[in-house]
Amino acid sequence: MNSIVPSGLFIRRDSVTPESATMLLTPFDAVRRWLDGCSFVLTDFSTYKDTFTNPDFLQIVFNILLLLPFGVYLRYYFNRRWYQVLLLSFLYSLFFECTQLSGLYGIYPYPYRFFEVDDLICNTLGGMIGFWITPALLFFLPSRKRLDETAYRRGSEVSSFRRLFGLLADYTIILGVYFCVWKFTDVLQSFSHSIQLFLIPLFAFCYFTVCAILFHGTTFGKFLVSIRLERTGKKNTKKHAAAHVPVLLLLLREGILHLLLIPSPYYILLMYSALSAGPSKRTEMLLVCGASSLIAFVIFFIFNFCYCFIGKNRDLFYDRLCRIHVTSSTSGTTQTSQSSL
Repeated sequence: MNSIVPSGLFIRRDSVTPESATMLLTPFDAVRRWLDGCSFVLTDFSTYKDTFTNPDFLQIVFNILLLLPFGVYLRYYFNRRWYQVLLLSFLYSLFFECTQLSGLYGIYPYPYRFFEVDDLICNTLGGMIGFWITPALLFFLPSRKRLDETAYRRGSEVSSFRRLFGLLADYTIILGVYFCVWKFTDVLQSFSHSIQLFLIPLFAFCYFTVCAILFHGTTFGKFLVSIRLERTGKKNTKKHAAAHVPVLLLLLREGILHLLLIPSPYYILLMYSALSAGPSKRTEMLLVCGASSLIAFVIFFIFNFCYCFIGKNRDLFYDRLCRIHVTSSTSGTTQTSQSSL
């Protein structure tokens, strides 16, 4: 299906079909097409716009610009020599062209773009231009040492986003397992709907507690973002991290977070539903006190979270209460979390 086009043969380039899927191997054919398609006159400024907005000219320019940052990066960060940049830029461009020629490695029945030798030339030239202009850009760029130090410091800090992403990953597992048990077994069918929903935070409490004990203060979600639990004031190693987090304090922390704080909106909704059913005066008073306490607890948490987020180096109230904080497991030194969830 793929054929090589000899020099001078005109090929429509607006689309690729099984019949027109070819390899354009004439060097600088794009330049010829550009010059043939414009009426450039050096002394006639009215021809400049059509010349430099010609699609063939723009294709040449953007093919050069495509790998220019790649050449800069290879010299700036990896200290590659010119011949290494030349070879790597060529191979990178060849990867693009082979991907197009193979129809995305068999996903399409024929090439979805032409394989052009001019693309190889322009892409490789762009990588070399990036190599050549790197010294002029060094004045505006930080040193490699500074980049490494910044990356190491940011990797050691435990941001709110890292903790939230880890928490969501863990709850994805919890809800996935719960759904499978509910869908494919009869274990939960004997419980009421309210009890079934309460089993989710109970399962979460067990999951986080057991994982923290067995896997040195970490869970699957924490492992993904490279963080773990650690006792405040203790210099822990990853191997012995869990030994420094007492089980009772761990139970208290996970209970506050997963049995009380996260499901608190569900508890408030249940109490509101019970109040709507017209209970006795004593029960009504208890429900009002319970709902009010939970609402105040949630408001307190929101203010505490905002305070910790602004302060950037403060644990939330349940972490301080249990003398546990979250640290990064990507470095030898431990860093406390900026804020918590």
